[in-house]
Amino acid sequence: MDDFLFYTKLGLYHILDPKAYDHLLFLVVLTLPYFYKQMRQLLVLVTVFTLGHTASLWAASAGILNISASWIEFLIPTTILLTALHVLYWNSSIVTKSSAPFMLLAVFFGVIHGLGFSNYFSMVFAGNGISLPLFYFTLGIEAAQILVVIAVVFLNTVLSHLGVSKRDRLLVGSSIIIGILGPILISSSSSL
Repeated sequence: MDDFLFYTKLGLYHILDPKAYDHLLFLVVLTLPYFYKQMRQLLVLVTVFTLGHTASLWAASAGILNISASWIEFLIPTTILLTALHVLYWNSSIVTKSSAPFMLLAVFFGVIHGLGFSNYFSMVFAGNGISLPLFYFTLGIEAAQILVVIAVVFLNTVLSHLGVSKRDRLLVGSSIIIGILGPILISSSSSL
């Protein structure tokens, strides 16, 4: 029970930690176009992202996947930027009738985000069996992501009821996130 609580809390904190806001930015921009009636599609997309994240943590811990930390630090904000640009320019949700390419992209983005945490994760799990702790950690991640998604969808609904158009919400939300990413991308690209 102690392991369950420890690793689940670690997963929750991994997403909700204000110092590691990359996941929050990604989840917010991913969720901007959605309302409650699309929640099932959105949760599938977020879960697919989590599966990619978990797979990369497992592969990195097993020594199968090892990518330069400087590249990962550049690629993480790049994935957020690409998602924000999609939302901004196509003014739409990621999940559509032909969502298979976006599901694959969500897995790929999850792999990149997971690699950003893999060094710390490997240190925490050094000498321990990884399967069960990784499962608990993933439960914490998924729970935190669902909380963020629900909060953003709720905010989307409130803004809609206040008369804020979807276009304006997407334009302002994506632009703010792109503005936050600018300095991060410049800083991370200088270390490549």
